[in-house]
Amino acid sequence: MTRAVLIGDIHCYQLWVAPWQLLGKRILGQINLWKSRRKRFDAARLDVVVQKALRLGPELLLLSGDFSTTAMPREFEQAITKLKPLTDAVQQVLAVPGNHDRYTYLATRSQLPRHYLGDWMPAKFPAMIPVSKSWSVLMLDSAVPRKITSRGELGQEQINQLIRLLDATADGQNIIVLCHYAIGNPPAFSRMKHNHQLAEQQALIDILGRAAKRLNIIFTHGHVHYPWAWPRDEGFFDLNSGSPTMMDPHFPHGQGFWELELDDKDVAQTCLTHHVLQGSFDNPKWTQTQFRPIK
Repeated sequence: MTRAVLIGDIHCYQLWVAPWQLLGKRILGQINLWKSRRKRFDAARLDVVVQKALRLGPELLLLSGDFSTTAMPREFEQAITKLKPLTDAVQQVLAVPGNHDRYTYLATRSQLPRHYLGDWMPAKFPAMIPVSKSWSVLMLDSAVPRKITSRGELGQEQINQLIRLLDATADGQNIIVLCHYAIGNPPAFSRMKHNHQLAEQQALIDILGRAAKRLNIIFTHGHVHYPWAWPRDEGFFDLNSGSPTMMDPHFPHGQGFWELELDDKDVAQTCLTHHVLQGSFDNPKWTQTQFRPIK
């Protein structure tokens, strides 16, 4: 059995930015940060998540993107520093960038995410990375810079290669897809806005749905700041990381993280556990909710 931890949407931020760094969309991002985001996100929440995750003894760490808020170097540095006890302890770290990590065209041209996260990213996306005897992680890069919207994009070349990788995978294999963008949301949630979606959302749903007829697939992602575990009608399981640093009425101490117990001998015993602090601010306690993604 391989134990993995999934964390996403950390969103470290920098309140004070030099005027010459307020390029393009970052102006809007900083206005939003001062107006509301700084009141909802607290990077200190990540520290307790890291300590809890360490106690589980994971071998694998999956990071679904949005380490930063407006793709500033100090934001990446803060996120990496806070994650360091965990990244040092595990055997393998796999990461994909989020849209906030490519918030500006300059950050994208200078390959800022790869500069800071390169050791955890493949040389080229998509990539199929074996992580145990019977489990692999299929990594997708869905983050692109936009002038105004937060719309993601894989691009046709990545879509074509994704299809080839899945077609080349033997029947009955177990795949964790690691992507930043969600591809829809559970029926109980309001539909994602068009300017927040992945451009190829339906295409990716169709591709994974076809592959799920012969493969066991868990689609892991972030982007939508609310954790969920969703057995989809298309035949694969949808796992949203949530944001460990975001506080809201449902999650006053942050949205926690996921533990994945990946069973090699009996895949039906694979277990997903959501760990989250609940209760009063004076005496919060860790709670766990478990799901079996594969029948």
